[in-house]
Amino acid sequence: MKRTAIVTGVNKSSIGRGISEVLAQKDFKVLMLSRSPEKLTAVEKEMLAAGFDVEAWPLDITDRKSVSSTISGIIAKYGSIEVLVNNAGLMPFPSALQETDDKLWDDLVNVNLTGTFNVTKAVLPHMLSKKYGRIINISSVSARKTVGHFVAYAAAKGALHAFTAALANETTGQGVTVNCVLPGFTETDEMHRIWGTLAKNSGITEDELLKPFWAQIPIGRWIQPREIGNTVAFLASDEAQVVTGQIIKVDGGYDNHE
Repeated sequence: MKRTAIVTGVNKSSIGRGISEVLAQKDFKVLMLSRSPEKLTAVEKEMLAAGFDVEAWPLDITDRKSVSSTISGIIAKYGSIEVLVNNAGLMPFPSALQETDDKLWDDLVNVNLTGTFNVTKAVLPHMLSKKYGRIINISSVSARKTVGHFVAYAAAKGALHAFTAALANETTGQGVTVNCVLPGFTETDEMHRIWGTLAKNSGITEDELLKPFWAQIPIGRWIQPREIGNTVAFLASDEAQVVTGQIIKVDGGYDNHE
């Protein structure tokens, strides 16, 4: 019988989709969660046509009541949840701290941190009762190799590292592992939207804007969403049963300090 994996934050061209595709190839039934029903359904249709075993479950992870009812519905339908990938996140345009809107700060914390808390809290009791589970939180290398004008984003994503380590200590020896993956510069529609806008505002092309960044990254290119998915798939496997509480960078060597 297939194991069930939940992946939050799945969009058309996103890390969540890359993770979902790889997990589906590893013979998981992948339940994709996102707050936009129309966009999520479109992704589901494309992936089903490509032969991936996925299912769309629209959900706003900041709505605790909806999270609770959705997770209960998944357990009722499939009987188990073996893997939870907390991938949903919000990335803003860069701005100095004093120019950061209060609502943007609240939104970043609510989606990037509190949403992870909400979904994990709903899933964890089930995993502990089964004495098996894999929880993988998706942060960002920006929370480790921080740069200016991303204070709110780095703070919200960085909090996931402490969340991961503390929860791993709680679940050690109970069959549930908890790890955190930090993607580097990953090619998604959202990243192109942000960098493309910044380039346009500067009167240059996106390639020209990114050229200095590629010089700082040994791999010298975009990371692809499925490359993040490969690391997540290992952490979701039985082979990773002794790996827990780890913060794992998948960034092409961008942040090579410890």
